[in-house]
Amino acid sequence: MLRHRLASIGFVIILFLSIATILAPWIAPYSPYDQDLYNVLSGPSAAHWLGTDNVGRDLLSRLLYGGRVSLLFGLISTVLTAALGITLGLLAGFKGGIIDAAIMRVADAFLCFPVLVFLLAMAAALGPGLQNVGLSIVLFGWTFFARLVRGQVLVVRELPFVEAARAAGASPTRIMWRHILPNTLAPVIVGMTLFISIAILIESGATFLGIGAQPPTASWGKELASGREYLEQVPLYAILPGLVIMLAVLAFNFLGDGLQDALNPRLRGETKK
Repeated sequence: MLRHRLASIGFVIILFLSIATILAPWIAPYSPYDQDLYNVLSGPSAAHWLGTDNVGRDLLSRLLYGGRVSLLFGLISTVLTAALGITLGLLAGFKGGIIDAAIMRVADAFLCFPVLVFLLAMAAALGPGLQNVGLSIVLFGWTFFARLVRGQVLVVRELPFVEAARAAGASPTRIMWRHILPNTLAPVIVGMTLFISIAILIESGATFLGIGAQPPTASWGKELASGREYLEQVPLYAILPGLVIMLAVLAFNFLGDGLQDALNPRLRGETKK
């Protein structure tokens, strides 16, 4: 994977963003909530390296703390979504029959809804907030991992080592979790990397629409939504949050491409050729 140039670039960007946001309490020049009403919508200066927002808060501090929200949200929602999807996909592929049909039909039903419509419906039913956006992602996104794992399980369950485990008297639960699941995780790891970028985009979009993180919480989507109203007056106010979101999403996609080449022997062979 390290020989994959784009994956290396993506990893460096993710590492930089992660360290910057983790160390935000120590490297941010101001609290993200401190207001300076005498210094509103100012450009870059020695006091505020990236300028200030519409209520005088330091933009650099807001971006650093906003990354803590966006990146952590993407990671947690992806882990929860993958856990649910892997479990249901494993059951569907291993058990087959009525269980497989029921799980896949439910997955098909969820896929009928556009993501934005589903988010708006959940916000209308449960109210705005990151918790409800995260719940929406889990309820909507598990279908991706379930279908991915089910397809892998249908192949792996017929391999000789699974038949050997059955002949040795291993229980179906042990076969499913100990022998089949570990051999389906390579594409899941790639899928999780790519899904983190999708979760960040969904969170930023939901916050931009006002149904995600609520004021005064710092978030990249919230800064982008606030900055667009002052795009002509202070361009950096809107450009910087959008640029950070773009870099994060591209980085996770680059890393996912590199992981796919590294974990897939067929693709690795084609790359060498």
